[in-house]
Amino acid sequence: MTSPLAVQLGGLRVVVDAMRLDRAAFAPFGEVVENPRPDLHPATAAANANNTTALPFSGVIANQGSAIKYQHVTRMENFYEQAPSGSPGVAVMNMFVCAARSLVSDLDLDLAPEPNSADPRTGDIFPVSVLERHPYTTQTFIPLTVDSKRRYLVVVAPSLPPAAADDGLPVPTSQPATSPRAGERLPGRGLPDVRRLHAFVATAEQAVTYGAGTWHAPMVALGPPKTALDFVVVQFANGVSVEDCQEWLLTLSIMGTPLESTDARNKLEDLSGVVVKPGENPYDALIKACSSRPAEIQSLYSTHRVTRNSQQREKYVSSDFKELIIDPFLFRLEKPEIEPEFQDPRNCLVFWARPPDHIIKLASHLQSLLQKAAPDLWLMPSHRMHMTALEVAHSRTPDEIESLVSAMRPTIPALTNITYKKRSRLVKPLISYDLSAFAVSFLPAAGESVLSPPPVPPHPKDVAHPGLAEGSTAESDNYTYHHLRRDVFNLAQTTGVDIGSRYVVPSAHITLGRFLTQENHATPQQRQAWIQAIESINQWLESEVWDVADGEFIGEWIVGQERGLVARNGPLWYGGGKTIMEGEGF
Repeated sequence: MTSPLAVQLGGLRVVVDAMRLDRAAFAPFGEVVENPRPDLHPATAAANANNTTALPFSGVIANQGSAIKYQHVTRMENFYEQAPSGSPGVAVMNMFVCAARSLVSDLDLDLAPEPNSADPRTGDIFPVSVLERHPYTTQTFIPLTVDSKRRYLVVVAPSLPPAAADDGLPVPTSQPATSPRAGERLPGRGLPDVRRLHAFVATAEQAVTYGAGTWHAPMVALGPPKTALDFVVVQFANGVSVEDCQEWLLTLSIMGTPLESTDARNKLEDLSGVVVKPGENPYDALIKACSSRPAEIQSLYSTHRVTRNSQQREKYVSSDFKELIIDPFLFRLEKPEIEPEFQDPRNCLVFWARPPDHIIKLASHLQSLLQKAAPDLWLMPSHRMHMTALEVAHSRTPDEIESLVSAMRPTIPALTNITYKKRSRLVKPLISYDLSAFAVSFLPAAGESVLSPPPVPPHPKDVAHPGLAEGSTAESDNYTYHHLRRDVFNLAQTTGVDIGSRYVVPSAHITLGRFLTQENHATPQQRQAWIQAIESINQWLESEVWDVADGEFIGEWIVGQERGLVARNGPLWYGGGKTIMEGEGF
């Protein structure tokens, strides 16, 4: 039987089924030490001494027939000969006096909750702030008590594959050839996989051995307040802290997972120099600062883009460079063998602009050029490419998003169709990048020649379109992409929904890809080659694509061409989710 246990891991609440501790269930994490034949008295065994071959653990009669000796009931392992320090491990025996925790009513012997006890799924939460492991030694906890009703809780987790976050942690690499476990796989260097946490309830008649390198919570005695449970702990140690014990503090959580979003490490700063006042439409400030003049708006978008690229370049070439920012959510989605049932829990509500075919052609070409410089990139599928015109909410639950959709639904048609009459242009594509991703970014147009294919005929005469009929592009460009973002924001606000957008900086971009490995950027030479590849591509864009008529690639995007804005919700980070409504294109 099992009993639900709510475990608070930093900011994450996980409900696990606390199982009765037994050898088979605990085998992936270590060994259980207990009397394998509690039904067999030594006197009975001695009377049948000729049949001891049937006893487990090579049991033999000992102490002049007054005892049964079960041999090698747990294996003490010492891997310190592989430790980087070269300091040998010696056997040590310590005593831990563990204060009892008050969860015993829910985790009694038969693992059935007592009447009227709190359900951990909704009530009591057991906090765990740290997991630890002993990479070079097994560790055996032996309870000392005459009270057979006492219990203790064993919390363990498997290891994730090695990643940048655990780079440098020393661990043994193989079982010694003389070990009974020679050939068996060790847990490895990775951090704990807390999404696969396991909890076991042990009795005072059981000892437990954590396998070398097994992540576990500090020992938890269960029982009434102000009581304690004593343990003798046997292990090896060499006095080198990082080789004796490694700890992982459980402090990061996002939407029910301990994974950290790349946004938390890669802030989206506004580098244009414009300051947004609290409470105002975040797009108004830049428009007012530029007196609504397209050339000045374009200049501030360019300032933001150039400044950010310059900052990121310095990070790549710096002698203090540590690592790329690997997106842990995407990593698990792309490598399901790590967490076979992992799903991105971050739900969003957005309004996207989908690129027309000629922009998808350009973006796909840019992806191929970048992949030549770094073959292991993750690339956004072309059918999922998008630019975020407005993010209403992010990192929410499905129910929260559905509530927002319901509130906005009457206004969604107007929002998705806004680009049919309010048309803005984007020009001058360039590769923008940081330590987590790379994109093709654009600037709002400011009088450049129109290069896009004309709208599908017949075109309504009462709708202004850049380059069609009377008027100049300088005139039509007075309504910039930033004006469009402002108007979408204002219209969305009329629904009464709070707009929780991260994307208010002066940037118009399509994410082309992200990093899933450090492999292509591990050395200074590789990082320099990556920067040179980007700068070479950007030089090509400026000379061969910008303002070039009849070229192989078109670098202009009239937002709304072919399709209007798209309202979407769900786990959208990588182009997924579902479409609520798509506006009319031209």
